[in-house]
Amino acid sequence: MSVITNLFNLAGGHTLEGEDDGPAKRGRLLIQAAIATVVFAAIYGVAAGSTDMTLAMSNVYKMPMVIVLSALSAIPACLLTWKLVGAKHKASDLLMGLASANFTATLVLAVLAPVVALYYHTSGYLGGTLAMGTAALALITGLVILVRAVFKRVPSNVRKRDVALPMLVLVGIQLATLIQFIYIASPILPEITVFDGGMDALVSN
Repeated sequence: MSVITNLFNLAGGHTLEGEDDGPAKRGRLLIQAAIATVVFAAIYGVAAGSTDMTLAMSNVYKMPMVIVLSALSAIPACLLTWKLVGAKHKASDLLMGLASANFTATLVLAVLAPVVALYYHTSGYLGGTLAMGTAALALITGLVILVRAVFKRVPSNVRKRDVALPMLVLVGIQLATLIQFIYIASPILPEITVFDGGMDALVSN
């Protein structure tokens, strides 16, 4: 129960105080959030591919792979930017924000997964639209949570530039790699989408 409470506190932007804000506590929260993110992403993947059993089963690993690998790809450049701007806040503030964003975004996907599955099985064309809309909503939610979580954790005397620039790098690279990992993992949805062609398809359109 405490794990669930900690994760929802993480998503809610609650800061840790005193001894609870140590490296061990932060590390444990990051691991817990990563595990929850994998589970939630897999739930959505199964729902999105539920009209085809082979697709649904492959989405159990493809959806988590897309999200986790894109996040991991963004971390090195984010930390380098954090170092180059001479930021005074902890680098783990950015990692906690990233964990909060991915956890909350995939939670949105998992909560709406039954609705996505329902429409895929009962509607001729709304299933794909709803699946894409759910993904867009999760993405927007994740971005909002990232900004809120990071800014709530950094000290008030830290310059906004020192926080904003690493966050921009983090978001930009995760989005760029997310699109390419979707291309690699495709198909994820039964329909062909513009994202199945990777960044080349988006740029050419």
